[in-house]
Amino acid sequence: MEHRLLDFLAATQSNDGQTRLSAELQLKGLYSDEAFPGALVTIAAHPDVALPERIVALVVLKQVVGKGWSPALEEFEGKILFSADVKSDIKNRVLAIVLDGSINSKVINQTAVIVSKIARADFPEEWPTLLDLLLSQQSTANDAVTEAILIVLSELIQDGLDEDQFYHSATGLVKFFHDVAVDGSKKLLVRAHALNVFRMCFDSVETLKDREETGIKEFVRGICDAWLSFFKDVLNEGMPTLPTTEQENATDNEVATTWRGVVALKIQVIATLVRIQYIFPDILPTQELFSACWAALQAHGGAYYASFVDGEKQANLVTATGLPYTFDLLVIEEIDFLQTLLDAPGVKEQLDVMIKDEDEGKGDAISKWVMEVMGALVNFSAITSESEGLWDIDFNVFLSEETFAETSNTPRSSCAAFVWRLCAWLPKQTLKSVLGYMKLIWEDASPSWRHREAALYQLQQIVEEHKGESRAADVNVIGPCVDYIASTMNEVGHYLRARGHIVMSTLMTAWMTGPGGNPDMVLGYARQSLKAMDEDDSDIVKTSCIRVMSAYLLALPNAAATEMQASVVEGIAKFLDTQDMEDMDDNVDLVDTVLQTLRDLIMANPTTCLDHNAFDVMLALVKLGAARDESTYILVDEAFESAAQAMAQSGPEAYAQLCFKVMPALVAGLNTKSDEDEEKATALIDVSLNLIKLLAATAVEPLPEGFVSEAMPRICRVILSDADFYLHQQATLAIKEILSNDSAKVFAWVDPEFQKGGLDMMLLVIAHLLSPQVDDASAAEVGELAVEVVEKAGPEQLGASMRELLQVCAVRLCSAEHVGLVQSLVTVFARLSLLNTQDVLNFLAEIPIGQTTGLAVVTKKWLENSTHFVGFEAIRQNIMALIAIYSTHDARFTAIQVNGDLIIDQTTTRIKTRSMAKANPIKYTVISAELKLVKLLVNELVPPFGTVPSVFNLLQAKHTSVGSDNSWSTESGGTPGISPVKADDETQKYLVQFFTTVGSDAHFQQLYGQLTEAEQKRLVEVVDGHQMMVAQQASLGQ
Repeated sequence: MEHRLLDFLAATQSNDGQTRLSAELQLKGLYSDEAFPGALVTIAAHPDVALPERIVALVVLKQVVGKGWSPALEEFEGKILFSADVKSDIKNRVLAIVLDGSINSKVINQTAVIVSKIARADFPEEWPTLLDLLLSQQSTANDAVTEAILIVLSELIQDGLDEDQFYHSATGLVKFFHDVAVDGSKKLLVRAHALNVFRMCFDSVETLKDREETGIKEFVRGICDAWLSFFKDVLNEGMPTLPTTEQENATDNEVATTWRGVVALKIQVIATLVRIQYIFPDILPTQELFSACWAALQAHGGAYYASFVDGEKQANLVTATGLPYTFDLLVIEEIDFLQTLLDAPGVKEQLDVMIKDEDEGKGDAISKWVMEVMGALVNFSAITSESEGLWDIDFNVFLSEETFAETSNTPRSSCAAFVWRLCAWLPKQTLKSVLGYMKLIWEDASPSWRHREAALYQLQQIVEEHKGESRAADVNVIGPCVDYIASTMNEVGHYLRARGHIVMSTLMTAWMTGPGGNPDMVLGYARQSLKAMDEDDSDIVKTSCIRVMSAYLLALPNAAATEMQASVVEGIAKFLDTQDMEDMDDNVDLVDTVLQTLRDLIMANPTTCLDHNAFDVMLALVKLGAARDESTYILVDEAFESAAQAMAQSGPEAYAQLCFKVMPALVAGLNTKSDEDEEKATALIDVSLNLIKLLAATAVEPLPEGFVSEAMPRICRVILSDADFYLHQQATLAIKEILSNDSAKVFAWVDPEFQKGGLDMMLLVIAHLLSPQVDDASAAEVGELAVEVVEKAGPEQLGASMRELLQVCAVRLCSAEHVGLVQSLVTVFARLSLLNTQDVLNFLAEIPIGQTTGLAVVTKKWLENSTHFVGFEAIRQNIMALIAIYSTHDARFTAIQVNGDLIIDQTTTRIKTRSMAKANPIKYTVISAELKLVKLLVNELVPPFGTVPSVFNLLQAKHTSVGSDNSWSTESGGTPGISPVKADDETQKYLVQFFTTVGSDAHFQQLYGQLTEAEQKRLVEVVDGHQMMVAQQASLGQ
């Protein structure tokens, strides 16, 4: 077989597509042959076979293992392709390759990936000796074998070992990693890889800490004692010779290899120290480590500047095994570690003493240490040559990094984060230090524009931190800042000009718009940015000025902002005319910036939205394909919502004028054909539907003339077409809002194509959405529309159609799986139950659906999905309807059996993959509908905030905490089966009143006895708590 396979393997690398495809199909046809995997291993291990074929053989073997080894693997396709004997043979042979130091390292590494995949399925139950065998190789393994062992160990640590297995293996694992890391005879990258996998162990350590903190802490302390001298040596070790570009590009150059290895090792040491410090903040000698890391960062300034600012070396690179090895990533780790240590025990106190000693007798002098820090941060914040090149090609990259600076992974963003942290601790010193450093740079006879820009960038961070914390600034500091910034707004360098406009807007809106500010100065600089937006020759500057207009417009007095609106819109439109906007994918960040500025411009004074063309520009961008992502979609939505609300409040005439202005474009958007660009067409229809829905929702009844007759036919066509599910949802909600605000016009409207009246069209649309050919997601909002039709038309207008409508809802509910559709259809019966509960139960009991009744179908779907319902109002109505149903004590309802509590599998602690879950589906207890209803109501109870705890409160106190949003959550070790919910006072009062009323009822007492202990505690706790709260309020006269 091997000879035949070699031909196939060689053919998979052919340049001819048909030849490759044929070979791949031939290989797939051999998957079920038990000799196939062994033959692949033979080829991979044979030294006389060409390396490409050996690698391809291993790639194919990995695919076969994934598809047919075990259901525990994600790629498993349902049929095991390996017998027990073949599995045993394959495991022994692939492990032999991994441990054979004479084999090519690429073959060893590729084989290690296969061993990892098999281990994910078989370790430890079917391969118990694997870990011990790997750990025993350290003393004899060469670099290639050690690297392969580390690949396998990383898989075992992440996915193979549960907590107990890790606990018993931890000592051996840690010793292995230590022996590799300190072994100077091994390659630096291998030693760094050992540290990387060692750090993974701390995920398990962190988990075990919660279970046995004292023992785990002592274990980690022992690790630190053993490793600390190595960590210190690596931190204090100087950098080797910086390789030239030629040396870096050469193959196996010793200078470049050594540099990369040292950088990678230092990165892993710092990353490991960060992980240990995070879990146990009081174990490491933080003061000593801070000093060592700070000294290293200072020493690295020159090499960093030469490599990335003056030079053009590539940044942010990693090895094939994922190890970062470029110098910029080391600088990032050092800056982040220093920031972490600022909060460590002893470090801040030591620095406080040092700064105090420096300041003693010097009055308001700037701290020498803070000044040094600021100098280093400005140095590492300089725009790199790589960034400058990218930004010059595409200003969208510049805009993206400005908008999402906190999410980027660069020394510049790390410096910004450090400055924020420093500013929170020493706000005055930090501001004075950057000002002092700027003074030195600006007085330099030949300053680098990069240094000036970097200093302004850090000033921007400081001002933003002050603004976020509402910190005031001394006027003696603000004045020089303004002077320095203003001097750059007309500089030759466009990046420096752009930064000047950005920082000036930040400073002006932070410190010059409030009490004691200077609004005239703010307006003056806003106009200067507006002028640059129109006249500057750099797109970087123009887009920066478009961006800062948002801040100015929201901060200026209303009259000044209103005065600028038309000019800003005109400037934006003029700039867009100079750009190729046909391909939205190339202009995502520009579109986001423009839409945000237009949104803020409209929201600054929405009543003037008809006095300028902001909506025209917005809709033109939408037509070109904007708003295809969530952020831009929201910007358009918010702008229209603020304007619609403002105009509706101004009266029917103003609202009608807004509709007349925007509706033609929105209606045209609904007519968009998808012949050329389906994605663009879909986005345009989506936005148009959403904005029509929004306009209708904010309307003052009646809707303007033409609104219904123009919008309704086209919205109905969307629903009746083969569109994406979210378009069906949007269209359904749009009709619901139109019907809600002007049912008279809707029912009077006649569809020109179907020649049906409005009510008949509503029933047609609902019937279509509930038909079997429409998927659940598309129909997910139909219940809201059905309820609106029933409430607006009433039984008189609906006649026999009402019964048909409800029956169709019940039938579709039977097959519904999408929780959105289930909630939507349940809403129909919940709302009707609030009007006449018994009639609804009678009606459902009379509907035959298959072998059961509508009552059984609706009850089962309702109760088994209620915990997933969303929306305060929907949940409130759901609870009220359930209470109304309980109060009927209808025997037909109580006889229905539904899923109860989840049955938890106690036989394994391993993480359950999707394939394992498929093989072992979730199971539930079976209980009565009445008991399930009570359980659901108990689950909705939330303890009142601030009450004196009852006995049950005290029992639960160690398990339950209040989150930052005043919602209650159960932490690990808490009450099982109780989901966290947010409190809604009205609903909670209704629930407490219900349980107080039925608490003494004998029938309820029987149900109470069937609740779990946790549910009983919750019920008593919450009812007691609410009663205590009422008593407290009464005693205080509230």
